[in-house]
Amino acid sequence: MNITVIIPRPLQPACEGRAKIELGVPPTSDLADIITTLMSLYPGLKAFVANEKRPLKQHFGVARAGQKVYLFTNTAGPN
Repeated sequence: MNITVIIPRPLQPACEGRAKIELGVPPTSDLADIITTLMSLYPGLKAFVANEKRPLKQHFGVARAGQKVYLFTNTAGPN
C-alpha cells in the first residue's frame, strides 16, 4: 500500500527538504508502523520527539486520513 506523508515546512530539513514523502508499507500497517518507518528513513525527525530531556519545546503531531498522513508542528514560545 502506498502512503503519502505531508511534511510541514519546519520539519522539512529533517526530511531532506521534502514537503511530501511516498512510502510503500504493508496493507496491515497502522499509524505507529508508518511513523516508525518514517523515522528510520529520516532519523533527524527524532529530534522533534518529546522526551524527558526535551519536553515539548519542539515536537510534531500526526494525523491520518485514508492513505495520507499529515505531520504537523506548533511552534511554542518560551514558557
